[in-house]
Amino acid sequence: MKAVLLYKRTNLIFVIPFLSGGLAFVAGGIILYLSGVDPVEAYELMLKGSFGTKRAIAETLVKTISLLTAGLAVAVAFKCKLWNIGAEGQLYMGALGGLLVGISFIGSVPVISVILVMFAGFGLGALFSMIPAVLKVKLGVSEIIVTVLLNFVALLFISYLLQGPIKAPGFLPYSPDIFPESELPILLPTTRLHAGIIIAALAAVAVYLFLWKTKVGFEIKSVGANIQAARYAGMNIAKSVFVTMGISGGLAGLAGAMLVSGVQHRLIEGLSPGYGFIAVIIALLGRQHPIGVSVVAFFFAALLTGSEAMYRTMGIPVAFAQTLQALVLVFVLIGELFLRLSFRSRKKGAT
Repeated sequence: MKAVLLYKRTNLIFVIPFLSGGLAFVAGGIILYLSGVDPVEAYELMLKGSFGTKRAIAETLVKTISLLTAGLAVAVAFKCKLWNIGAEGQLYMGALGGLLVGISFIGSVPVISVILVMFAGFGLGALFSMIPAVLKVKLGVSEIIVTVLLNFVALLFISYLLQGPIKAPGFLPYSPDIFPESELPILLPTTRLHAGIIIAALAAVAVYLFLWKTKVGFEIKSVGANIQAARYAGMNIAKSVFVTMGISGGLAGLAGAMLVSGVQHRLIEGLSPGYGFIAVIIALLGRQHPIGVSVVAFFFAALLTGSEAMYRTMGIPVAFAQTLQALVLVFVLIGELFLRLSFRSRKKGAT
């Protein structure tokens, strides 16, 4: 009987997210209809805008790079039950690290410069994430509050730099361009798809191997599953917190470095349209697993790319994509609640 219940639960775990996502699009269609927009036409345009042409597919993949890397960053933290809501700020600090290498004399060295840009982005993002880690370990301060507030610190700091110390000549607040040698190579001619897609895929593989195939990864997951049991087993909780936050912040910083090196080739205000915040939803819906995070990141990237096409053609605000993201999260959470209640009632009936 227990085996039957487990089998049914496993099936529901995979089915409910798809049903929930479908209901989210139904609800979104109702919103469009009430706004005087044909939902079928709008969704067809969204699909075409995301996958209809080579350029559309490339743009979807470009957004997937940032969403996947940032999603992995948050997922790693969640695995240790650390609520890193500061991926956006860490992303900007990583972008700053990549920029500083890209505009320095080192940035003109072929091949090596790109590698150093990525390492600098990862390193500065990881360093910035040590602030909430130290405050949590030493003073017991909630990482949720600290990481949320540090987002504003990072954004305001970047804004200050772009208004003065690293501002390029001209009226608009942006930095000088990085050297061409520091730019990630384009993989698909006439598009913006760059080699960051390979780095993001390798990051997903690396996160999986680290969390599921190493001793440190096992300790991190153990701390996240039951911190008291992990402490009783002699695991170093402080070490797990520092390692987890370092990797999490580093991945978010890597996302920022790839935005500078692969897309903008400079640092600007509004570099990220909220990738670090969307990453929280991606990590939750992806169940903190690299495969799940990859699928959800690609799905959300398609939503963003398709919504831009809807805005250009039908005038539907780009914010509609954010509405759909919120609806997907709400319906998935409702589905999770239904799954738990259903399994609990069946378990009681079986006993």
